[in-house]
Amino acid sequence: MAAPVLQMIPPAVLSAQAALEIAFPVLPPHAALCIGVTLAPALFAAIPNCCYEYTSVAEQERAGRFLYTGDALRHLYGRALLRQAALAYGVMRGIQEFDLNPWGKPVFPGASLQGNISHSGMQVWLALARDCEIGIDIESSQAPADFADIAGLLHPQERQSILDASDPPQAMMRCWIRKEAVAKAVGHGLSLPLDSYAVDCGIGTIDWLRHAPPGTELPNWHCVDLPPTPDHVGAVSAHGDCSQIHIWQLKIGTGST
Repeated sequence: MAAPVLQMIPPAVLSAQAALEIAFPVLPPHAALCIGVTLAPALFAAIPNCCYEYTSVAEQERAGRFLYTGDALRHLYGRALLRQAALAYGVMRGIQEFDLNPWGKPVFPGASLQGNISHSGMQVWLALARDCEIGIDIESSQAPADFADIAGLLHPQERQSILDASDPPQAMMRCWIRKEAVAKAVGHGLSLPLDSYAVDCGIGTIDWLRHAPPGTELPNWHCVDLPPTPDHVGAVSAHGDCSQIHIWQLKIGTGST
């Protein structure tokens, strides 16, 4: 299967409300779209109000149970973006609840569109795809203090790669985001055994899957890193017939509603 065309859509600066009312680009068959939103802390107070129109009561109640305000707002904003995409692409009407697969991944009505969310810090990322499965992960670029212990749970090839790297903490984070993106595309999340598939932990940003998850074939995977920010790293994986991957970064400026 040929590698997909990777296209960067010019970035934009928007208000908090406008980020939920963007004109979503055409998403043709066999294509994926990743939208990254950087939220300004100064706008946190405005986020709940602009999200209520696009989130369900259950989602709002769940956000209210988060211990930390930042976690609640990222969750709410991600769900609002996901539902607005469902409305824009015609797979949902009104504020329907998302179905969840057995591992908790949101599922759109019908089978024509796939979606996935990830958020960390000020970053909220949404991945959408037609005719293929999609997974996305964004994490702090700072490796946890116990990263060596976590590495012990990985595929032997990954463990050795991290040990041999000139930058072991960064190699660990590259490995982690890539594995998460693959596991989320499969739909199993971290219930997929970490040693059952393997990624390259090096600095190359494309085609870094080395051993496919059980039940899948390596040629059917397309994997790329997201553009890094000063504080975060991310990755996206598409499984199936994907001919295009578009990446669009939005920054939420101070002109909120």
